[in-house]
Amino acid sequence: LQAKERAADLLSRMSLEEKMGQVNCIFPNDENWEQIVEAARHGIGQVSTLEVRRIESLQEAAAWQRKIQKMVMENSEHHIPAVFHMEGLCGPFIQDSTSFPSGIARGSSWDPALEKRVAETVSRQELSCGITQTLAPVLDISRDSRMGRQGETYGEDPALAAAMGTAYTKGIQEGEIAGRRGESVAKHFLGFHNSQAGIH
Repeated sequence: LQAKERAADLLSRMSLEEKMGQVNCIFPNDENWEQIVEAARHGIGQVSTLEVRRIESLQEAAAWQRKIQKMVMENSEHHIPAVFHMEGLCGPFIQDSTSFPSGIARGSSWDPALEKRVAETVSRQELSCGITQTLAPVLDISRDSRMGRQGETYGEDPALAAAMGTAYTKGIQEGEIAGRRGESVAKHFLGFHNSQAGIH
């Protein structure tokens, strides 16, 4: 069957509880495992991996992801895997991964080809730990350098942000690790980095 038909068929079989699980997210850490299992009792759609930053190696991060994915799929009546997401603006929040300069610094290079290579590295490292959704690039346009998160942007030029953001998105989404493909989430749009008198 085509993907659209398969999705319609699956939706017709899912309980309301399982559907609601798919529109929710969990933020697991070692202290809240029982709460996480309860929250994912019918499966879960998204898993935030911000707590991976506390894990000491890529191998442990991958094992952490597998443990949670196993629990999520066992709880889901239709064994639907969760999507694991992580920030990726300056690299993965994973020990021993590569850190890159901020968006404003990379924007000053005016080098989309280099930006694509940066994203390929981020994608490869996140995918190796089972993380398939990267929360980047930031496409906000800098309007006030006093704003605290202005450094995440590529700068003031919309054409530059478009070129660099396109290159970053391609770098995230073109690779594959063990059958997993990356997905780039461009942001922030309606919640973009605006400020009044330099206050975020």
